[in-house]
Amino acid sequence: MIDATTETLLTIRQARDVFPNSPSEATLWRWLLKGVRGHVLDSVRVGGRRFTSREACQRFIEATSAEPERPKPPTLHERRRSLQQAQATLDHYGV
Repeated sequence: MIDATTETLLTIRQARDVFPNSPSEATLWRWLLKGVRGHVLDSVRVGGRRFTSREACQRFIEATSAEPERPKPPTLHERRRSLQQAQATLDHYGV
């Protein structure tokens, strides 16, 4: 969330220069309204105009650049236990 008293407000056009490769205004609007992978670029409406902030842009870059956490693959012991449980279930049902 943007704190308009402590953050540097930028128009959408000005915010283009904060991002690498200066994305189009349409791209910024999409990030504001729909987001990317569950992260929305924070903005505020002041007098009918939409603003974001330099700090919100930085938070958005950090959030969308983070590597997603990948689940650890099961250990050999866990795989063997899972196979044994599956075999026991099949034996129980006579399959």
